[in-house]
Amino acid sequence: MDDKKIDSFGALHDAVQEHDKQVMIYRGVKDATYKLVPKVGRYKRFKEIPIEALEKEEKTMLRLFRERAWSTLSDAKRSNWELLALAQHHGLPTRLLDWSRNPLVAAYFAVEEDHSGDSLIYALHHKAFINIDKNPDPFKLTRISKFIPNHITPRITAQVGLFTIHPDPRKPLETKEIQRWVIPNSFRKKMKRILYKYGVHRASLFPDLDGLSKHIGWLRTDEY
Repeated sequence: MDDKKIDSFGALHDAVQEHDKQVMIYRGVKDATYKLVPKVGRYKRFKEIPIEALEKEEKTMLRLFRERAWSTLSDAKRSNWELLALAQHHGLPTRLLDWSRNPLVAAYFAVEEDHSGDSLIYALHHKAFINIDKNPDPFKLTRISKFIPNHITPRITAQVGLFTIHPDPRKPLETKEIQRWVIPNSFRKKMKRILYKYGVHRASLFPDLDGLSKHIGWLRTDEY
């Protein structure tokens, strides 16, 4: 399918409305060349080892996260699913990809940071939801699936967040159910300003002091 150009807010609205009767999820990336590869699968070191060795590394990182985040976890007995979601949101390399059910949220993440090229929104129609109660071990899945975590952080709630989980996180997600909506570089900064007028900005998506401070800095300075 050809890329769809999003060079106005109306174009974004029209793209969303084309799928009015489908349940879609969205992911925004600042660089239109970025593929749908989870963070842990982007490291050169992990690309060169067997999948079993990669899984062992992932489990080690998750164990270390649980042990060292113990004092800040409201419930240290969180499931591996919840722990993966929490770790992903705080930057740990995992086999998860972040998505949102809100296309405006995806648009914001596509244009939030300064970038010299075009940006991109991925729009995905994917029906397979995983029942985490029936599948307690996220490392035993054999196909890419979606899951909605419990709202374990205000960020996930604010961003209407969910995830896809990837059995081999080194392989990009490629399916005919994906659309690519390109935001030209010439429209990126204006799109960010429009989203602010609709209440989609750093402070609303990161409802903490860091998010508020960064938003005020953007609002009152010449920061991109």
